[in-house]
Amino acid sequence: MAGVINDIEALAEFRAHLMRFNHDLAENFATIQGYWRELGEVWRDDMYRLFGEALEEVTPGITQYLSATEGHEAHLAALIERLRGYLETGAGAGLGVGRSETGRGTDRRDQHPR
Repeated sequence: MAGVINDIEALAEFRAHLMRFNHDLAENFATIQGYWRELGEVWRDDMYRLFGEALEEVTPGITQYLSATEGHEAHLAALIERLRGYLETGAGAGLGVGRSETGRGTDRRDQHPR
């Protein structure tokens, strides 16, 4: 199984960072929208309106990103589980799973699970 991704912890760490980032993004974006709405009582110039338009403009992109990355998170979770299963059952023995492939002339970014 040449080309097996062998750094499970790097995958798990990236997934954890992705999940934390997405959670923070969704939470903070909702918070700033709420604050902006509340300020409508006291902030009544053109900049208030322009800021609101900017929020409306980026909302679909943020929503699309968060929706798309749910699939990425699920894929990473399944990949991590599958690779750990290989290691636990010994199916990865001798296949480069769980050990560094440095010196084999490969770049981890070019490797794909099979």
